[in-house]
Amino acid sequence: MQRFADLVLRRAARDTRGAVLVEFALCLPVLLILYSGGCCVSDMLAASRKVTIATRSLVDLTSRSLSPSIVYNDPSSINGRSYLSASAVVLSPYKLDKAEQEVSLVRVCDATHAFVVWTQAQTQNADGSTVTPVDSSVTAGTLPTNEAQSASSVIAVPANMISPSMVPVSPDGTNVCGNLAPGTSTKTQVGTAGGWLYMGKVRYDFTPSVGFVPITTTRMTHTLFMTPRLF
Repeated sequence: MQRFADLVLRRAARDTRGAVLVEFALCLPVLLILYSGGCCVSDMLAASRKVTIATRSLVDLTSRSLSPSIVYNDPSSINGRSYLSASAVVLSPYKLDKAEQEVSLVRVCDATHAFVVWTQAQTQNADGSTVTPVDSSVTAGTLPTNEAQSASSVIAVPANMISPSMVPVSPDGTNVCGNLAPGTSTKTQVGTAGGWLYMGKVRYDFTPSVGFVPITTTRMTHTLFMTPRLF
């Protein structure tokens, strides 16, 4: 009996016909994770690119269509819904209800800051047929009303977007960004002088389509400034 058992064991030790199948079974989970992870990362890069293109579309459309002087003189009458909705369509086939679009008009007050004149933001349902206003990430001032403005309406702007000719000069030499009170003959009030810029921003919450991939929901945000085509 012992001899028979030894014979069976020696034969099993020499038999390698199932080794490949066992090795494949061991490697399969790792291969699936690598494949799914690669697909997820590729999808994430594509979504990020879509967000960038949507932002550019938004600010480009707005800068070509809305005159800064008209927006400044009556900001409450301006509706940028059509431009915001058009930029949302660019995100397709990604879920539109996971995205927010925002556009703002700002007026330069020094070499790295600007005053928010007007802003509007929205989101929408999955197919874009229903629009819902949301809070902007910036706070618009109350100009042209003749009253003191809030410092929260002054935002940072990339220095490479502002040329020296866009920066307003106050008669008393003060930084216009800090002149929040109504202007006088010696002070230029913030938001009443300086060059114009449109700011577009798109936010998108990306969630991997494969649940077991170790990548959580990621908020993608892209901001772009552009000079207006109209004055």
